[in-house]
Amino acid sequence: MNVFVSKSANLFAQNRLLKFIIIVLTIGFLFNSLMVNMALKYQKIVLIPPHMTGTVEFVQGKPTESYINDVCRRVVMLAANYSPATARKQFDELLVYYAPESYPDASKSFYSLAGRVEDAQVSSVFFPETFKIKDNKIEIFGNIKQFTGNTFIENRSATYTLEYRIINGKFEIMSLIEK
Repeated sequence: MNVFVSKSANLFAQNRLLKFIIIVLTIGFLFNSLMVNMALKYQKIVLIPPHMTGTVEFVQGKPTESYINDVCRRVVMLAANYSPATARKQFDELLVYYAPESYPDASKSFYSLAGRVEDAQVSSVFFPETFKIKDNKIEIFGNIKQFTGNTFIENRSATYTLEYRIINGKFEIMSLIEK
């Protein structure tokens, strides 16, 4: 770059050009950093777990209602649909969802139930109808049919209340009770 006659004028011009380029690159870098930061706030994570029927979406760190409904449906099916042959395995799978502080009580009650189911040869089927989400509680209303062997025992309405929390994207059950 030899625009000027003197060598020093050319060096000063070259120096100004390099300073301008550095300033433009710095502004571009800062703009890019700002855009990445904004994108992280509005990012959407989509997961498709093997046991779920729909997608799992977290927008701004909060799960969508369809995700909560899918998890609740799965939890209630594990807790209320059982037979003597499947009760223990299902309850083992259900206990994975429990929060550490709720696990001891839940494991006692579900393993006790599994023992009674195996001894009495009782089967249960739950048909969920409605889900009502309020804060971190969900009410699941439906019908339960129970059998012993091939003999029909009862058909009744039931409402389960599921209290949960979500920590780092993990759904944890605090309590699951039948009203």
